[in-house]
Amino acid sequence: MQVEKIYSPRQSGLINRPYPLPPLPKNLFYVESPDPASAEGNTLFLIENSNPFDFYHYRLLSVIHRGKTAFQNVLIADTYNYGRILLLDGAIQSAECDEALYHETLVQPAMLCHPEPRSVLIIGGGEGATLREVLAHRSVKSVTMVDIDREVVELCREHLTRWHREAFDEPRVQMVFKDGRKFIESDDAHYDVVIIDIVDMLDNGPAQALYTRQFYEMLRRRLRPNAIVVVQGLEFSFLDYKEHAALARTLRTVFPEVHSYRVHIPSFLSAWGFLIASDWFRPSEISADKIDTAIANRLGKDRLAHITGDYMKSCFCLCKRTRFMLSLPGPILEDNVPFVAPPDIKDAEPPCQP
Repeated sequence: MQVEKIYSPRQSGLINRPYPLPPLPKNLFYVESPDPASAEGNTLFLIENSNPFDFYHYRLLSVIHRGKTAFQNVLIADTYNYGRILLLDGAIQSAECDEALYHETLVQPAMLCHPEPRSVLIIGGGEGATLREVLAHRSVKSVTMVDIDREVVELCREHLTRWHREAFDEPRVQMVFKDGRKFIESDDAHYDVVIIDIVDMLDNGPAQALYTRQFYEMLRRRLRPNAIVVVQGLEFSFLDYKEHAALARTLRTVFPEVHSYRVHIPSFLSAWGFLIASDWFRPSEISADKIDTAIANRLGKDRLAHITGDYMKSCFCLCKRTRFMLSLPGPILEDNVPFVAPPDIKDAEPPCQP
């Protein structure tokens, strides 16, 4: 049964303001923020428990779907602050309010910097938004999307229409419901761009097999010349870097050019990392003007909500402490070897001044 969203933002004009509202581009319109009084008495909360110490509460308007597939627990719900959200195994994966920021940042740096992406492989990306961003490029002739969980994809197709925008039905798309590792082991196609957008837990579970050196060695054999690989790179800041750094070190055992970048995703309550790997691409060697020209020529200047040349360049600029943390030696991710994170690093107490 189709479950309709029960909440729509208050229309603008209900609040008297002592100033005029500026006109907006044709793709934007005003709405009022949710009225806090409307939440009084609503005791429906979601507790996001992906962190073992801190729990985060999201007040819900309604639950759209709650269930369990053969692989994971699934929740789709409407929230006051973030719109519709998708959670898998208790961890937020995507939110209506900022999914475009996440998916543009994941997809577009690789797609815009590749000379002419024609064949693209997506592993994961069940919401369909990664697929949407890839298909925006007219040069793309074929996209293979591999996801292990058909039921999650079908739920997203039904309930997350603003994410995929019917991208699943594009004739350029081939859907494969299979474990990503097994697909790479048996696949004989070659790709210009590979986007890995799978769950973000290095918990020594099944998904970790898609983060190891052995996996990337197999993947490399499926790449065309000038290919680019981009990987969803977990939480990433100078306070939360160990898993991202391990993933970066792992990629460097296979690719000569590996670069970290990040963006703050409001619904994730965190800065989020990405890694771009290839034989040739260096972010420092492409100018903001060249990126803007690629956007205009390939997508149209108004297609993207967030990415510009200057913004994309800024995502690769990391603070001094973060660069230091990434420079440290440490473990890489190997098949059948549990990931054991290094200890924390703390600042020494500054000496007392006389």
